[in-house]
Amino acid sequence: MNSSIWKSLIKDSNTLSKPAQAKQLLSTKDVIEIKLLLIKVLRDFFTKENLHIGMKTYINNELRNDFIEKMAANPPNLEHSLEDWSQQIFDDQKFGMILIGLEEYSNSFSEKAATIVRPLLENAGLPLDGLSFLFFMGNYGFTPFGIHKESTGEDGILFHLGPEMKEFYTWDDPKYNSIEHNAKVFHNISEMLPEAKAYQLEPGDAMVIPHSVYHIGNTPKFSLSLVLDYVNPPKDRFENALLKKTAEEALVNQVEYEKPIKLDSPQSILNEVIDLNSIQKKMEITLARKILGLKSNGGIRRISNKISARIPQKENFSIKGKEIFPIYLDAKDSKQTMIFARGHRIVLKKHPLLPQLIDQLNDGEYVTLASIKQFMEPIWDLVEVYNFIQQLLIVEAIITADINNKKLA
Repeated sequence: MNSSIWKSLIKDSNTLSKPAQAKQLLSTKDVIEIKLLLIKVLRDFFTKENLHIGMKTYINNELRNDFIEKMAANPPNLEHSLEDWSQQIFDDQKFGMILIGLEEYSNSFSEKAATIVRPLLENAGLPLDGLSFLFFMGNYGFTPFGIHKESTGEDGILFHLGPEMKEFYTWDDPKYNSIEHNAKVFHNISEMLPEAKAYQLEPGDAMVIPHSVYHIGNTPKFSLSLVLDYVNPPKDRFENALLKKTAEEALVNQVEYEKPIKLDSPQSILNEVIDLNSIQKKMEITLARKILGLKSNGGIRRISNKISARIPQKENFSIKGKEIFPIYLDAKDSKQTMIFARGHRIVLKKHPLLPQLIDQLNDGEYVTLASIKQFMEPIWDLVEVYNFIQQLLIVEAIITADINNKKLA
């Protein structure tokens, strides 16, 4: 996973706060796999009803979302490269296409992406609003929407996939960094380029883009770039979202009722109404669950898509977890246990040996159905054992294998 290159990039960028480049962070194999997965992402996206949410298409720097319908009618396939497909759709025109939220459309893409960025989380930490991905494709020249900043709190890492070179320019200058987000975009590119620092990106290279730094890319020949959004929200926005989420949790700490206040009560009486200790406990539980959900999903903020997986009919099978997506457990409730798998919450009947079973799955051990039954019965009946396995299968947190030949199902 190129851990040493990641460490150097994190150091050179002062933990994503300064622009920095890493050479060959992605292997040739990584680049090939990501391109194939992006085809799957696009195919799934084009099955959506509202195609104008999440995608933008530019022709000669003009926003032309009418091309999205044409792409949906002729989606890419694995037999042809995205470059060949783009030629069919756009002919020889200068075009650019952007799709955000890639993790929404493919569990396989999310798994590959989480594997690639794991060293980032291990060395720079987990951002409190998680990770999201988008990609650019085309031969559009300079980024159509001008010299811009990333969204507030969203530090970016661009992975260039090629096949051609990409030029990248940054303006890491206090006079620009101090401009508020979304306040100004610059289109006088030729005038500003002499002030910029220039980078040449080859396929496999990566570029850190801090959210406060103005930047622009130049892609004169067909290429693709994958971008990671590493989302650390502003404190006020994070607190407000956490308060809202805490209310949705409907946690119960107290059984007393509030008492009326006198009409002429002073403002200070409000201090007696608000139980800050109780509120803090509820918010801590909510935050802990949010973090467990992110950690169980490799840091990716969107939960995995549920699939229509079925438990093998024959009982001679085993299961194991996925190293990049560990299963986490919250056992604070006295009657039931909540586990986190691929970002999903799964509520199960309490069992004293459940933590041990989850540890085995997280360690990459194949655990047979027979041993799970022996381990969990009679506290769990057979239905509860099968429900546990089924719930993990449909969120793609585990894989199954035939005991006889360990062939993955």
